[in-house]
Amino acid sequence: MAWFRVARGRLEYSGRLTRHAFTKWCATRDGREAVARAARGIRFSLLGRSRSARRRLWRAFDAAMHTEDVAAALRAEASRYMQVVARLCYVDALPRAHVALHRLVLTPRAMIAGRAHAGVCDRLSRIPAIAGLDEGVRRFLLDQLVTEMDAALWNARPSPQRPIEAADGWVCVGIRRGTIWTDSLWAGPDGTGHVFMYEFPRTGLTRRDRKTVESAIEQLSAAVSSLSRADRAAMLRAVSLRQS
Repeated sequence: MAWFRVARGRLEYSGRLTRHAFTKWCATRDGREAVARAARGIRFSLLGRSRSARRRLWRAFDAAMHTEDVAAALRAEASRYMQVVARLCYVDALPRAHVALHRLVLTPRAMIAGRAHAGVCDRLSRIPAIAGLDEGVRRFLLDQLVTEMDAALWNARPSPQRPIEAADGWVCVGIRRGTIWTDSLWAGPDGTGHVFMYEFPRTGLTRRDRKTVESAIEQLSAAVSSLSRADRAAMLRAVSLRQS
């Protein structure tokens, strides 16, 4: 079960943080270091200290996620993530087009992830139940939340016919992966590609307008994909300067 999902055209917290991502993280360098720290506090275990340490870290993590404060915060993060995407649409340095007198904007996923992660860290790190977690586990949680929200959008396959609501009248109408905007070490494994946001008309879209939006999406995607990596990185820097 995913941490987040899209239901009725909106991104929302699913109500549960499943163990799969945590188990994968335990096999990473940061995860192994966290397990080793926890294991040093265990004198003896029939199951083995490392295994007991992993179980102890998970129980602490799971207990924290079920506190009222954390559950409420996670529910709120879904809408805040979409607010981040919507606010970036106003930066005029981003590629855009106009369909039916409304704006269609291309936003790099790496930029969305960076802005969303900063907000998640600032807000959730203040919650006592999260602040009390092992440092590595806390970092895993904050990183994974953004990854999970991005994945929920991707899995929903947004389109002009199946838009996902954001904020201020903006909706997500498409996602493309693969185009590199910046160093993958900074953006992370899912930092390629871009999201398409459309200033959705209150009266909805006609079939003809939907086709026009779909065509504009492909044209914008092709245009940025034809740029050099240096040009895309320069565009990303320009957007960052406009937002600073």
